[in-house]
Amino acid sequence: MSQSPQGPSDGQGVYEECRLSDHACLDRLKHIADGGFKLVLNYNSLVGSSAQQLLAYADQAQAAGVKIIWAMHTSGFWDGTDLTTLYPALAAHCNCSDNTSFIEYLITLLKDHPATWGYYVGDELHPSVHTQWKTYADIVQQLDPDHPRLIVQGTSANSLGNTTLSLFADGVEVLGQDYYPIGVSYLVPYTQTGAVARDVQSLADQAGRQSAMVLQAFSWTHYYPPARCSPWPGCAPYPTLEQMQQMLDMVLQSSHPRLILWYSYFDILRSDDPTGHWNDLVRAIGTAIGHDG
Repeated sequence: MSQSPQGPSDGQGVYEECRLSDHACLDRLKHIADGGFKLVLNYNSLVGSSAQQLLAYADQAQAAGVKIIWAMHTSGFWDGTDLTTLYPALAAHCNCSDNTSFIEYLITLLKDHPATWGYYVGDELHPSVHTQWKTYADIVQQLDPDHPRLIVQGTSANSLGNTTLSLFADGVEVLGQDYYPIGVSYLVPYTQTGAVARDVQSLADQAGRQSAMVLQAFSWTHYYPPARCSPWPGCAPYPTLEQMQQMLDMVLQSSHPRLILWYSYFDILRSDDPTGHWNDLVRAIGTAIGHDG
């Protein structure tokens, strides 16, 4: 079976976590692309990286046919932290006088590269940071109005959507929500994935934004403690092939996301069966069929 035209317009991707100083990080891009993924969001892409390493990573992504969502989501970008102390290798040739000039240097470096999808500017943010964050998000948009900004918020306990998406809609083009119900007793079950996606799409539509979903491809045992279900750890397995297929199908039936991300590639690699779990995820994205909602 092949995926229907109702699939995400920019494709599917994975969360990654590797430092660019590790040459294996470049090889992993090809592995991700060979799995059928079109996007990668590497949490550690800026950590310890030089400008040369960022561009080499982007070149490798371009060669593999993958777009990069640059991870610029940490609080240091808006809370007053000196970014040159967080990213000294990048700052070495920046001649930056303040955080704004550092952000300008970084975006100028990345915005014209064909592998750049856009910028990840928020990850499960608390409403209290909105004002500071919005100033930062506006700077990103002013420096590069041609690439989208993405935020992903978490799923609240026993609810479908996260109403904070509406609050943060003023600083992004794409509103996303993550949903990791397998192994968590206080979330609605994975069979409600369609309802979650429908709620995210509704909030995005109301705000005049595009939607995104982040789906579960990991076991909560990687994030113990605390235990989120009982009896632990047997209650928190990796999602099965069938469960991932169903979650993906329900999203595609119930919404029209610009992209779907899976969390996470790096968890799969550190699992007890990396090949098996990866093959399940690859098969899930290759065989799930979306239908009109």
